[in-house]
Amino acid sequence: MMFSEESHKFMFAALQEAEVAAEEGEVPIGAIIIYKNRIIGRGYNQVEKLKDPTAHAEMIAITAAANYLNSWRLNDCELYVTLEPCIMCTGALLVSRVKSIYFSIFDYS
Repeated sequence: MMFSEESHKFMFAALQEAEVAAEEGEVPIGAIIIYKNRIIGRGYNQVEKLKDPTAHAEMIAITAAANYLNSWRLNDCELYVTLEPCIMCTGALLVSRVKSIYFSIFDYS
């Protein structure tokens, strides 16, 4: 499957978030949420920093996007994340009604 230049750009933005996580000693996962071809939510893992088991990149990006849209419904949004979302994050993405999810690699752990 061929991906557009836009998709590559967005996945690279998610990778940049993962680099921030790595620099802070976190598991290097980054996520962004797109709405109308614009990044409206960013996140990287902050579990250790915040001492919060729910502080995954996807969860932080969802919160940022919901704040931007002033709505919990992310119907027309897309998520780009560097690793396949866990069960908790997948549930949050389903509840928030994210339209599409793109991830770089499967989580075989």
